[in-house]
Amino acid sequence: MRIITKRLMGRLFIGFLLAILTSTASIAGVSRIEISERNTLSSDQVGFEYEAIFGTVHFTLDPKAEANQAITDLAYAPVNSKGLVEYSTDFKLLLPSAAIASSTLMYQVNNRGRASVPPEISLSHPLSESGFTYLVTGWINEIASGGGRLRLHAPIVGSASSPITGDVRYEVGVGRVANDINIAGNNHLAYEPTDAGLAGATLSYRLNQDDPRLPIERSRFSMVVESVADSTQPVVTLHLDGDFQPGYIYELIYEAKNPVLAGAGMAAMRDMVALLRHGPGSSDGPEVGAQLAQLDLPEIEHTVAWGNSQSGRLLRLFLYEGFNADLQGRRVFDGVIPVIAGAGYGMFNNRFAMPTRTNGQHENQLFPNDLFPFTYDDSTDPFTGRVDGILHSSAANNTLPKIMHIQTVNEYWIRAGSLPHTNPEGTEDADLSDGVRFYTIGGSQHGSGSGEVRAPRGGQMPPNPSMWAPFTDSLIGAMNSWVVDGVEPPASRYPRISDGSLVASHNDEGRINRAAWKPMRGINHPKAMYVVGLADWGSRFYSEGIVDNHPISTERNYRPLVPAVDSDNNDLKASTVLPPLTAVPLATFVSWNLRAPETGAETELAYLSGGYIPFPANTASAVQSRDSRNSIAALYNSFEDYYAQYEAATDELIEQGYLLAGFKQRFMDIAEKNRAIFE
Repeated sequence: MRIITKRLMGRLFIGFLLAILTSTASIAGVSRIEISERNTLSSDQVGFEYEAIFGTVHFTLDPKAEANQAITDLAYAPVNSKGLVEYSTDFKLLLPSAAIASSTLMYQVNNRGRASVPPEISLSHPLSESGFTYLVTGWINEIASGGGRLRLHAPIVGSASSPITGDVRYEVGVGRVANDINIAGNNHLAYEPTDAGLAGATLSYRLNQDDPRLPIERSRFSMVVESVADSTQPVVTLHLDGDFQPGYIYELIYEAKNPVLAGAGMAAMRDMVALLRHGPGSSDGPEVGAQLAQLDLPEIEHTVAWGNSQSGRLLRLFLYEGFNADLQGRRVFDGVIPVIAGAGYGMFNNRFAMPTRTNGQHENQLFPNDLFPFTYDDSTDPFTGRVDGILHSSAANNTLPKIMHIQTVNEYWIRAGSLPHTNPEGTEDADLSDGVRFYTIGGSQHGSGSGEVRAPRGGQMPPNPSMWAPFTDSLIGAMNSWVVDGVEPPASRYPRISDGSLVASHNDEGRINRAAWKPMRGINHPKAMYVVGLADWGSRFYSEGIVDNHPISTERNYRPLVPAVDSDNNDLKASTVLPPLTAVPLATFVSWNLRAPETGAETELAYLSGGYIPFPANTASAVQSRDSRNSIAALYNSFEDYYAQYEAATDELIEQGYLLAGFKQRFMDIAEKNRAIFE
């Protein structure tokens, strides 16, 4: 991550000005498009089709161009005879029938190479008939091929005669006893150790993040490095004599070589979207115009990007590091929607980048992912005095997009989700500019459920079943209306310090804050939430994207907060967007969960999970179980009463603009399945 200093901003502005006034042939861009597959999506249920096109886009980057200077290690990437860096990405493009085609391109940032846009989910999806063109491109080099994953194909930076080396840190863990583990995760690639790194690698273990690191003798573990034919990164497997134990945190550090040009993934997004929006320019390859014509695109006048979780974090970094200005200085995306991103960015544009690594309360703390600035508009870092914001560079070069930041209440506990809308100290609400909206989905966990309760899996409680994905899809439609027609979207709805709906998770003595959770008999509650810390990653981190130091602790912590809950431990309607299942509840929809004992570390937060605690059936059962919450019988006279309240809550969300009417039946089907609870 680069700090966008005034000096760099000046250089970027001059670069954009020169790009407009002079020939752009040296700036580079898309060099050619290769199509590997075309097929048609059709259904008897609708009167339109989509064509799905798959292939590879080849790009070049000019290492001297000011617009490319944010790409870490670009100066060390290999160049062709023209002095340009070559790389490529996989892509997927969905084109609507001419009869419904709109002028909007929707770009979905894939998550670990996977993405399904609405027409692929169903042509009956409420967004499919809107006629958007959909684009997805690969942006991660560290994922393996297969499974339809879209990948970035980035070159190694450095050279065989002068390889770039540096220490890398991996945290690994298992859910059950195992001898071997892929250090980067399933279907992920790592970095090759040097000979010295292989010999001098260190491995430690601990149960909790704050526990002392206990070293494991070098003779007890080994590393197997397997090259991958279609990638510039290998698979690295760690073997431990005596087995990895569930719940423990194992930390591996070794000297590696051959980092890749990871930041090229964001350049590919920028340059491909610019091409589809504006057509080929002198910076693109001579064949691109003809290849683009073969795609038979509708005319693109507006662009919107959205991405969930890791992908939402990438969008935040994309904006912060100035990629929303294309090579001509034009705005790339008119609207940007980070979904369930929490407060973070990611190791997307570092030397030895690890794009899929995510910080949490029990895992990956102090990896350089969650960093100031957290807010979209400017705020002040209390530790450094820096004044900065995610949209700072966009404001300076007139490429500001409209923003919708959508997250669940789970992100507040496990991803410091309050920091994007408070000051870093957690003492005041941040001011939101007119072009920024915040939507907090109440009673929900990181991943959208189906509405049906499932057995516990990795957590002490059943996972939270709330279905919230239709709200994101509905707000995507609202974003389109905002950028195309100037129609204001629904008002922001999120918890605030000023009205008491955003509170500390624990008090100063470390006890749970009853405003955040009222202790319940038989239910363990968190001992802590995830807290973001400012650490020392070395003198080159902010200026060059290079991690020279791997900190193990910090005393400089920001202060995230969590949403307040009602007497039933459910989220508040006034400060969150409540899906019907949670607005008219039959249970407590918990925004966190704790790890199951069989997975180890049972006092720690379960990864990205919420919980579900059914209400007692009636007053007698509530008294018997000493449950102070409302009973189902106290809330609803009958199933018909429940159903009527549920439908009214659904209709209200539609009327307020948070939900498209086309999703109503999906929610009503969930209500109907709850009939058995009343029998």
